[in-house]
Amino acid sequence: MHGNPITLESLLAQGPELSSPPEVYLKVNEQLEDDFCSARDIGETVQSDPAITTRILKMVNSAYYGMPNRVSTISQAVSLLGRDRLKQIIIGTVLASVFKDPEVESFSLSGFWQHSIKTAIIARQLAIQHNGDYEPDALFIAGLLHDIGRVILVNRLPEIFTEIEQNRRKRGLIGAEMDLLGFSHAELGGALMAQWSLPDMLTICTRYHHDFDYSGQFTDACRIIYMANKLSHNVPPLDEDEANEQLDEIENWQLLGVPLEQICYASQYSEDELLEIMESFGMINLEVSEG
Repeated sequence: MHGNPITLESLLAQGPELSSPPEVYLKVNEQLEDDFCSARDIGETVQSDPAITTRILKMVNSAYYGMPNRVSTISQAVSLLGRDRLKQIIIGTVLASVFKDPEVESFSLSGFWQHSIKTAIIARQLAIQHNGDYEPDALFIAGLLHDIGRVILVNRLPEIFTEIEQNRRKRGLIGAEMDLLGFSHAELGGALMAQWSLPDMLTICTRYHHDFDYSGQFTDACRIIYMANKLSHNVPPLDEDEANEQLDEIENWQLLGVPLEQICYASQYSEDELLEIMESFGMINLEVSEG
């Protein structure tokens, strides 16, 4: 036993950075919802946090967004991208900056973000090919944040996290977490997003990203994140035979309804774009390793 019982609530109550989002995020989010608030007003609020401003401008000016001219101010970004897309970027940049490297031997922060960003890129590509109503940028953020519960665990409970890693080969990741904690990193990440009042789709995709048979609200979005998470652990397939071998290991992949060639393309595209997106989020100085 590890002292007092550990609960989702007790973990999320530890430290001000988890109890609520940064003040700049709350204020900008409020402004983005207000149709009478100008792009200049929103820009001034964001620019009160230089680190977030830098990340947003790097992201907007990356090849990922394909802007014809350089965007130099947040108000320009609001005008060019629209409020919904900027909101997604802000959610991603804020949460990406909350956690520091815990320097735990069994955890690589660079590997974590590499996996998360590959998942995000694949999810966006699958959303583009999917016939649903989901905004691809929203699926990018859902992919980026799907494993955030693991970072909470390694920061708050490094010894138990290490024990989980030692047991995951035998019990699987979720099984090891349930044995030692009574809840999973997926539940923890979903609870954090609900506590922060993030969009329901992000909360649900995070909560159910390991559930291949999930059926409920945002079913197709959850299937996209489930699929992207699985694919991001693999080297992009070279041909259809390799792709079929990988997909044989992914239960219910056909339910997504995305053609095989598009799945292959999404995997390869994630590999090609990974370093630039990591640089956009200010992670390029981290050693890139297998996640």
